[in-house]
Amino acid sequence: MSRDTVLVLTGFDLGALPVVRWLADRFRVVLIASRNATNQKNYPAFVESAALAEEWIWVDDLFGDWTTVRQAELWHERYGVRHVVCLDERGLIVAARLRGLLGVTTGQDLPSAEAFRLKNRMYELLEGAVDVPSFAVAADGFDVREAARRLGTPVVVKPVDGAGSKDTVVLRDEAALDDWLGTHPVTLDAPVLVQEFAAGDMYHVDGLTTGNEAYGVTVSRYGGSTLGYQEARPLTSAMVPLSAPAHGLLTEAVRTVLATLPDTGGSPFHAEFFLEENGHVRFCEIAARGGGAGVGPCWKLAHGADMFRAHALMQCGLAGEVLPELPAQPAGRYGWYLESSPEGRLLGLPDRCDLPGVLEYNVTGRMGQPHGGATSSIDAIQQFVVGFQGDEDERKTFDELSRWCAQHRLLVPVSAA
Repeated sequence: MSRDTVLVLTGFDLGALPVVRWLADRFRVVLIASRNATNQKNYPAFVESAALAEEWIWVDDLFGDWTTVRQAELWHERYGVRHVVCLDERGLIVAARLRGLLGVTTGQDLPSAEAFRLKNRMYELLEGAVDVPSFAVAADGFDVREAARRLGTPVVVKPVDGAGSKDTVVLRDEAALDDWLGTHPVTLDAPVLVQEFAAGDMYHVDGLTTGNEAYGVTVSRYGGSTLGYQEARPLTSAMVPLSAPAHGLLTEAVRTVLATLPDTGGSPFHAEFFLEENGHVRFCEIAARGGGAGVGPCWKLAHGADMFRAHALMQCGLAGEVLPELPAQPAGRYGWYLESSPEGRLLGLPDRCDLPGVLEYNVTGRMGQPHGGATSSIDAIQQFVVGFQGDEDERKTFDELSRWCAQHRLLVPVSAA
């Protein structure tokens, strides 16, 4: 019996996210790989994936090189591609365009991909359904200054299609606006979103979605700002108790968002909201993919399923296999701690952490290499996944981790190495 063919596009570490292995037992896999799919540490996983695939090629600029499109068409002529799988947010629009080009009926279509990827489209569709910030799209410095003055500082400036808070800044006054304009070309390389600044604590809501419904919802509170990486501050997150008012408010909010935006065809979601002291919820953004940092490991501990594997299967029309596996409620409360990449040459980190509550510890920094500081909220040298008992205050655990990191990190100025 012949197997359906699935085209996999990935630049992810195939050891951490073995998407080919997840699919090869039931599909013929054709693979286009790039970036972190192989390196000195994880090349065995790439070798395994290449062996499992019917055919594969390497494309350095996976989502920008026409080679990707040309090869997809060649494989479609040869095998008849039935599904396209892409877990990388940067490639979701390209994957959707390929589905349309090849006549693939499973997975996310183009209107949905654009709604979940392009912030201005997202805000336009959600206006009136949830509280979205006032915004303007700016193509050049003139537009940025006009929008900032019309909205009133502080304002947030970020890429229209950004992720991980990369290249996102808060311009708090006219002087900061002038500094930003002075360090960017008048005609910008790509349009940016200028939006009003939102106050309140920031939360992320994660789960799976299909048919505009939400499944396996977890609500977590960030400790500090997702822009803290710009000052080398750690980023933390902890699931809130099911009994917390924030859980009910933000679960309702994300259900409204998913019901309003076009159906993803089956995917994880990672949404961010601001919650003000008076209980008012303001929308920030949502993506149709698994969250970064420790979101995936925490969700797996809470629900017993891998959201990235679920994403791959759902893009192949197999949501019916994924959703029944989810428990009615999370199995516990979990969180994560990211030590942002500092400036300097990293010479050593421990290979384990035995602090109470630490369930997973991963070294992500490159030893002996100079680090110029973090470039996004998930650019880190160490990642910890932790568990909490009941309604335990997570701040004590995070404070202990902060002291542990400062004590055990070996970092010197680049000039001193």
